[in-house]
Amino acid sequence: MKVQTNKKYTTIAFYAVIVIAINVLLVVAVFKFNTILKLISTLVSALTPVIVGLVIAFLINPIMVNFEKLFRNKVVKNPAKKKLTRACSVTVASLVFLGIVVGLTYVVVPELINSIIDIFNNASNIVIKVQGWINKLFKNYPDIETMATEKLKAFSTDLGTVIEKVQPMFENILSGAWGVINVLKNFVFGFIVSIYMLCSKEKLLAQAKKIIIANTKKSTCEKIMRVCTETNKVFAGFLSGKIIDSAIIGVLCFIGLTIMNMPYNIMISVLVGVTNIIPFFGPIIGAIPSTALMLFIDPKKAIILLIFIVILQQFDGNILGPKILGDSTGLPGFWVLVSLFFFGNLFGFIGMVIAVPTFALLYTFTRESVVQRLRKKKLPVDTDYYMEDVEHLYKKNEKRIPLTPEQLDAMVIPSADEVNEVNREDDPEIVDDHNENKDQ
Repeated sequence: MKVQTNKKYTTIAFYAVIVIAINVLLVVAVFKFNTILKLISTLVSALTPVIVGLVIAFLINPIMVNFEKLFRNKVVKNPAKKKLTRACSVTVASLVFLGIVVGLTYVVVPELINSIIDIFNNASNIVIKVQGWINKLFKNYPDIETMATEKLKAFSTDLGTVIEKVQPMFENILSGAWGVINVLKNFVFGFIVSIYMLCSKEKLLAQAKKIIIANTKKSTCEKIMRVCTETNKVFAGFLSGKIIDSAIIGVLCFIGLTIMNMPYNIMISVLVGVTNIIPFFGPIIGAIPSTALMLFIDPKKAIILLIFIVILQQFDGNILGPKILGDSTGLPGFWVLVSLFFFGNLFGFIGMVIAVPTFALLYTFTRESVVQRLRKKKLPVDTDYYMEDVEHLYKKNEKRIPLTPEQLDAMVIPSADEVNEVNREDDPEIVDDHNENKDQ
């Protein structure tokens, strides 16, 4: 017996099954939230080398592209040897990246850890200095002095406990016995993955496009492609520019602190350079702990350090940053603050780094959607039109009143000869031709 299906009811049943399945998944997600988090954590841990490889490939790609252009124009000019050009550019770019990473690790990390251990060792002297300041400042206010002293004792007790736990950890890191194997494993595997990605970049992108085109409509496919292109453009421009800008600021800070003979110059320079990656709040985040640390050691040097960091950040914000970054995001200042608060609270330091480019993409696509909808409604797209009351945008055209018979009779309509005569008088060329015909 042949079963006849009704297309209408089949579609309804299909969507009903989807809705029920989504509801079941939501219920399971609510009651098994911790299990799902553990599953996601396990998946992320298993894919860590791939994620690290994506990040490394994203960082190496601009270096590789520049070397590829150089080899194509100067060394390997034959277009048929494209694979050789790619292999040479990937090799050189990878060596440059490894040189930077190894150099920073070999020079900066040991000095940074030594500085932190030295601060821990001198913590008791810092507490004694702070106690002396409290006694001098609040000697006429015994209640405030007692309260501040108790807070300082509680802080020093907690600090001592933290130091006892953290100091051996830093010593183990310095000796290479704490977590180095796991970090090194992820970096090595990620580096290998990044080389494969860079060597077959075009093929991987073509496969992704193939999957998207096969499963979406033309309009949806074009939107996805545009989103991906804009995302790559914004993130590549912002992150690569910000990393270069922050590296230059860190080096300038180290040179300045070395000339001024400041203690912990490497640690402060690294802190200022790393926090400079964060827009807007980065300089503040880097300046406050650096100045507070120097204040406990030498108040005069703390003031000098604060002035130096402010001058350095002004140079970065007004001269260096605009030269390197330009207007790579186009995001207004208010939305920069909103994005930093939102993503910073959700994802911490990484969230503050990716906040501006991510929000810039959302801002761009939202603006384009709003402009498109306004044009469909035949309304102005300029924001200035919406600063006043919007009622004037919806005013209807005045209704045309037909002329009465008396008004029509009173109208004087010129004849065709009179119109032509007026046109001849207004146009000098016609007048000249008419005069020449008369002379002949």
